[in-house]
Amino acid sequence: MVTAALKGGVGKTTTSIYLAALATANRNAVTLVDADPQASASEWVEAANGQEERFDRVDIVEAPTERLLIRALDRLEPGSTAVVDPPPSHNRLLGKALERASVVVVPTRVGGVETAQAHAALEMVPDGTPVGLVICSARTFTRSYGEAIDYWRRAGTKVWGAVPERVTIAAGPGGRLATDGLDAYRKVWRRVLAAARSV
Repeated sequence: MVTAALKGGVGKTTTSIYLAALATANRNAVTLVDADPQASASEWVEAANGQEERFDRVDIVEAPTERLLIRALDRLEPGSTAVVDPPPSHNRLLGKALERASVVVVPTRVGGVETAQAHAALEMVPDGTPVGLVICSARTFTRSYGEAIDYWRRAGTKVWGAVPERVTIAAGPGGRLATDGLDAYRKVWRRVLAAARSV
């Protein structure tokens, strides 16, 4: 699974972290491929320092270059679970990740330039690869949120979930994952699994 975003600050790494953690259910091991040179996903997992047991089953592979990313993806066992967190604003590296993706999640936010950036990411996804949006930092009670959901539905783009605006969800490294974040991303993870089975 690839978390695809062409712009930073939309919840890409947060989405990657929560989905990787949820993928460890049933004691499954998960590979988190951190292809972002900032290595925020790797730092998040390492900084938890035993406080988040789900991370004990997450293997981190840092792959901030095209060559390292391809090598990391080539080493994955058939049928294994991996979450790829590519860097924003690096179309070539994202394109390489998307070529191998079984499922793609595009995190976005409501308003601003986010819609155009989400469209650009969606256009990069190869035909036939299941893809869905996650609305991050969502204020689900607002009119703008309702309009955004209507817009994406009219555009024929699946919205796999909305993650509420909570400081604790996107707090980053240290401590345990937020319960409300896990609840919101659990719905997304179920849709990722269903999409993967449909291929």
